[in-house]
Amino acid sequence: MRSLRPLSLAVGLLLLGGVFGPLAATLPARAASTTIEITDVYNPVAQADEWFQLYNMSKGSLTLTGWSVCTSTTCVSLPTTTIESFSLAKFKASALTGWPAKGMDGANEMLGIKDQAGKPVDSLNWGIPVTTWKNYEAFKDMLWNPGIKAPDPNANQSFFRMALASDNDKPTDWLSNVKGQTGGPAATATPAAAPTSGPLTNTVIPPKTVTKNPTTGGEFPFLLALVLLGALAGIRYFRRGTTPSRNS
Repeated sequence: MRSLRPLSLAVGLLLLGGVFGPLAATLPARAASTTIEITDVYNPVAQADEWFQLYNMSKGSLTLTGWSVCTSTTCVSLPTTTIESFSLAKFKASALTGWPAKGMDGANEMLGIKDQAGKPVDSLNWGIPVTTWKNYEAFKDMLWNPGIKAPDPNANQSFFRMALASDNDKPTDWLSNVKGQTGGPAATATPAAAPTSGPLTNTVIPPKTVTKNPTTGGEFPFLLALVLLGALAGIRYFRRGTTPSRNS
């Protein structure tokens, strides 16, 4: 009977593997992008002012031909764009054919990138993802629930990655802020664009030049004392020379 125990254990493990193996294979595999990542999304009240920015984190230039950008409701083609190594490219919604007429939702929305083969490369979402989104199935393994907290769905809000090429596939990779309130002008209608070509370089701030402290006159008493001592020594010397000798 003892010899049957190892056999029964092995059979049991095989059966468990047969049951749970397919389940393990269907678990979401969320790998960070190694080529193109989304770095910024501007979600203002005015649809025409929306834009997003992509970063090429690879060591060579990449030409995006046949790539697309997706919101929760649609996917539109990106213009053929070459992004140099370690560089950024900004895309305005007003230049994309087929962009949603109402723009991106301020409370619950997603933005995703697909390559030329239609494979999801990177995405982010704010609010709660909805299974009825048209592009939910394509990006479901990348969506967060909950996503990034929208600072104010009724304002000009911005989402931006804290560090380039540092993708942990978590909402904590991102920060958000509000640019302006509905009904009034935005504090910054169009944020300054990052360079769209050429490698990113760090701005080197030269060390502060240390200048010699100016003289303030505090050293004058010391100099005066030296002069007086010199004068006294000189007087004593000359007096010795002019004093007649007792023997004369």
